[in-house]
Amino acid sequence: MGWLADVSRHAHVAAYDGREQGLSSRNLGKDITLADFRCDLETVIEAVGFERFVLVAYGGFGHVAVRYAVDNPERVHGLVLICTAESFAAYPWMAMLPLAEENWDLFLRLQTKDAPPALVEIVIHNFKTSATPAEFTRMIRAFAASDVSDVLPRLQTPTLMIHSLRQHWLSPEEGVKTAAKIAGARIFFPEAGDTEPEPSQGARMIVDFLKELPAFESKSGAGSPRRLAVALSARQRDVLRCIAEGKTTREIAEELVLSERTVERHIADVYAKIGARNRAEATALALGNFSDA
Repeated sequence: MGWLADVSRHAHVAAYDGREQGLSSRNLGKDITLADFRCDLETVIEAVGFERFVLVAYGGFGHVAVRYAVDNPERVHGLVLICTAESFAAYPWMAMLPLAEENWDLFLRLQTKDAPPALVEIVIHNFKTSATPAEFTRMIRAFAASDVSDVLPRLQTPTLMIHSLRQHWLSPEEGVKTAAKIAGARIFFPEAGDTEPEPSQGARMIVDFLKELPAFESKSGAGSPRRLAVALSARQRDVLRCIAEGKTTREIAEELVLSERTVERHIADVYAKIGARNRAEATALALGNFSDA
């Protein structure tokens, strides 16, 4: 989503495609369940190595995020739910599955009928490259009976809900009903956005939410990121700063006017010096360390 790029300018973002969509495992040829989506989420969390984090989820995937947050309050620092209802039955998807299976193009045209003309073909293209009709219907059926009304009152994580007023899949009333069951939840209704918030609006709301979250202590009990016990060269510090900003190897090479191979060597040297296993750990260690020698 476009707004993720805007959020990544303010925070380290790890995004992923769940099974049966995007670049993840596709056409698995078997029924999938919410437990499978929960497994996807947990696998990504462990892979990136975040100690605490904010979960952002859209639609039915908000149910996966809510249940994870209830079960792991010590890890989920905040929750952002976009166009999410307490019951998946509130969406019209199940009634529309026969059309999706019989006429994929017509189904997609109906989903974009209220989108700005300039975006219609882009949205349809994204749909088609993200899933086939069979994959899409398997995914929707996995959510069919999902309902989180029983766990919402147990959710203690600071929660932001974003629900576009023009969202044609889900009425604003469904968003209000869901927010009312979450202690202290805030809900915003941006006017722009047909299937999701308009990028700049959505990103601004999320960034503001992140800034207002209270500071948290790490498992070691420190209230701030661990300080580096090693000295990095000026170039290594530049590379580490770029990593913390979420830049790719190519983007780092362009900014520092280096070859990608040279950047890769610097990254390996930085990891070895600071004891980081991946970009997430390097980012965490980079916070608060740029004043070191």
